[in-house]
Amino acid sequence: MAVIITICIMMCFCISLFRKSPWKYILLVIYVIAHAALVSCSAVRYHPKLVFIAVAVCAAIVVLLGLFARFAPCDFTGCWVFVFLLCIVVLIMGIVAIFIPSFRIVYVSFGVLLFSIFIVIDLQMLIGGKTHKNQFDEEDFILAAMFLYSDIIFLFLFLLDLIGLIDS
Repeated sequence: MAVIITICIMMCFCISLFRKSPWKYILLVIYVIAHAALVSCSAVRYHPKLVFIAVAVCAAIVVLLGLFARFAPCDFTGCWVFVFLLCIVVLIMGIVAIFIPSFRIVYVSFGVLLFSIFIVIDLQMLIGGKTHKNQFDEEDFILAAMFLYSDIIFLFLFLLDLIGLIDS
């Protein structure tokens, strides 16, 4: 988790590193390996059947969100205030869920919603075009891939937690 947070901080403050040819690929590989370690440590707590269900549900959601992001008449790339408020709500709900375990299913459900919105925003920023307010530059393809990758990974982790809570 420390490697993921360090690279996320680097994305904010050292964005030029992600545009230079050898460094962007090195940082991408480190980022993917760190996420793989995080996912494997989380998935080992669940029955394999639940992990496969979470993978299938996550894949279906990502495909449907991709179709929605491509063909939706509305632009989600300018909704950062709404997304920021939802992040604050999920953070507060996560803190409350520590002390009230029965509240955890609501927290995880909102986490799934939050990362679904992140996926739509990132896909619309990748697609770009005249109808979207914000978009990635052509040289920011590594950053775009890292954003989308982390959104999908965290969606999977929230789905796995939700399926695990429903199953128990």
